[in-house]
Amino acid sequence: MGSIKRIHHVAISIPEERHIPSVRFYRDILGLEELGSPESLSHLPVIAWFKLGDAELHLLEEPNDPGEVRRHVCIEVDDLAPFRDRLERNGEATYDADPIPGRPRFFCYDPAGNRIEFLIDESRTDD
Repeated sequence: MGSIKRIHHVAISIPEERHIPSVRFYRDILGLEELGSPESLSHLPVIAWFKLGDAELHLLEEPNDPGEVRRHVCIEVDDLAPFRDRLERNGEATYDADPIPGRPRFFCYDPAGNRIEFLIDESRTDD
């Protein structure tokens, strides 16, 4: 059975008209280091990624359609297969998303409709 390691990142929604003040808030006021987002996600409404302690904060432009909500919690695990298997054996749907190099992942929704990402971060060496 796999084990949960930590929260990897949190993605929050930012309306289009709040991009600039939001980036300034997190980067300039809170002093978070801005990270580049992967080229493989360039077609998505990614505003900015920030370093947040040993985790990350992702700012995403939120579409108006509630069916397209991108905010989520990401849980880093040591092995994706046991979690995906356990979810699917319990009748929970899982799905893949655009690949991120070095970060194999999948998503599901909890019973309240919150999106959850399960991920392995192959670049981490602290384990």
